[in-house]
Amino acid sequence: MSQIDIVVPDGSMQEVIVGLFAKAGLPVVIEKRRTKEGKVGVDWIKRVAFQRPQEIPNYLKNGHFDVAIVGEDWIANWGYEFPVLLKLPIGRSGNKPVKIVLAVNQASDFRRVEELPQNCEVATEYVQLVQRFFIDLGRNDIKVVPSFGNTEHKIGFGATAIVDVTESGDSLEENQLEIICEIMESNTVVVANPESFADESKRPYIDCFIRLINGAFQASKRVMLVANVPENVLDEASRIIGGLKGPSCSPLVGVKGWFALQSVVAREDEQKVIFELLQIGVTDILVNRDIPLIMS
Repeated sequence: MSQIDIVVPDGSMQEVIVGLFAKAGLPVVIEKRRTKEGKVGVDWIKRVAFQRPQEIPNYLKNGHFDVAIVGEDWIANWGYEFPVLLKLPIGRSGNKPVKIVLAVNQASDFRRVEELPQNCEVATEYVQLVQRFFIDLGRNDIKVVPSFGNTEHKIGFGATAIVDVTESGDSLEENQLEIICEIMESNTVVVANPESFADESKRPYIDCFIRLINGAFQASKRVMLVANVPENVLDEASRIIGGLKGPSCSPLVGVKGWFALQSVVAREDEQKVIFELLQIGVTDILVNRDIPLIMS
């Protein structure tokens, strides 16, 4: 039996990733706190290591791990290409991608990339990505300055502009910054080392891991809804409640003319479905918002 090594982000994304692993039936137990390595209780996963997102693509490229969960932004920064096995639009504030943007002080006169002055400084963590971005625009004069955190503050320390990651734009707004260009959109993705993915002994375990993580992610987007429905509105209630392939239906014991409908509903549609069910006389609605896994 082969084993696979997995590397995932630490920091602000660690709690999100740990929760996803737990939903997948792979709860992580940290055994080596100094190296941030843990086990998940299945013998085909050798270890799960938590590392800085910036470094993960290099670890994967150099063959130190078989599978990684990492942002597309950091893969793009290093210019690597990996087999993308699963896209996970997850982040610190919800299920949506982030954006890598170029921003300037709101009080400045710059509103387009072309207006940035000659030989100005642009501070960013994404040094390689931003250097290529400006070279492609023919702006070899711009000095890309490394930033190691608190990038939005760097305009106060000599930078004319910054390139940073944003989810809502609120932090940029709070720091009186204005976006003048979007460089890329980035999702969290599950990627594989190409050699590991081509290894016939490892491939089944990589595939199993992907299906489990995808099942956990799908479950995080849905709720389980159960409702008691009178027979005269059963067809309409079934249409409203919907589901992956449709609701399951069973008669209530000892209550003639009533049925229990059960289905999995998109989390974003939960309140709409409940409202429409109430309007047609459906009662006893039960919602389970903690579905651990959906293997569809």
